[in-house]
Amino acid sequence: MGREGRGRSGVRPGPRRRGSTDRPAARPEHDRPGREDPAPVSARASLSPGRAVLLGLTAGLLSGLFGIGGGLVVGPALALAGLPLAVALGTSLSAVAPVAAAAAVVGLRTAPEQLAWFSALLVAVGGQVGAPLGARLIVALPERRLRQVFVLFLLLAAVRSLVGPPAGSGGGPAAFHPAAAAAATLLLGVLAGLTSSLFGVGGGVVVVPGLMFGVGGFSFRAAAATSLLAMIPTSALGAWLAARQGRIAAGVARWLVPAAVAAVVGAVVLRDRVVPPAALARGFGLFLFFAALRLLRPPAPAGGADSRSGS
Repeated sequence: MGREGRGRSGVRPGPRRRGSTDRPAARPEHDRPGREDPAPVSARASLSPGRAVLLGLTAGLLSGLFGIGGGLVVGPALALAGLPLAVALGTSLSAVAPVAAAAAVVGLRTAPEQLAWFSALLVAVGGQVGAPLGARLIVALPERRLRQVFVLFLLLAAVRSLVGPPAGSGGGPAAFHPAAAAAATLLLGVLAGLTSSLFGVGGGVVVVPGLMFGVGGFSFRAAAATSLLAMIPTSALGAWLAARQGRIAAGVARWLVPAAVAAVVGAVVLRDRVVPPAALARGFGLFLFFAALRLLRPPAPAGGADSRSGS
């Protein structure tokens, strides 16, 4: 049987080198160098419970006072702690919906007249239109120029918040006709969705100044309360998608989310009953400057991050 050593092709295999072993099986795709599995990496990232609680308290305080989602604070902080950006943003999203819902519940007790339910609905609907539109534009338009335009918008809104006339004193479509105000609010939601997809921010940094100076007829307190109310459906959907993709670091979220919810309860009370509206507007203007400076820096690779940042 001279063909016993031959393979199916009829070619005799070459001599095996001394000391050699069979070739090991190929490594799984997720285990190859350069491939990142978000869930295991998030488990290895170091963020102590104390730091997670402190981060949650900060995010909840800013959310309640200024009507923002906290993504501009939580996401980068978690990334600096060692989480991949996709996991950091997903974990940040997990806090936005409960924080916004808690703020709405407290607002019903402290100042229910500040919650513009129909305006919040229009913003939320517009956001669902703008987010996929932004996802298409980001591959067709120069990202650097878009970022510069948005930074300019934030700076103008910051200056207006710091030195502009008191919000809610008139101006904007709300001063002319309810239908015009509704159309402007829907368009504002589309803009918020666009910026969410294009720049990874959205929510309060767009909606609050838009309601005050674009739509008009909103005080800062009403704009902040309505902004958080509009975040609930979109951030809840974003968090659910992030959880399905394994982009939530549960060990961090179990400390961060309760702390953020506890902080937003106190922050809403401060916003509605203690802190003067002028001081709130100035603080928000300073926060917009911070957001603009952050956006001027080149973005890190998203790694599949969800577009709904909830900022």
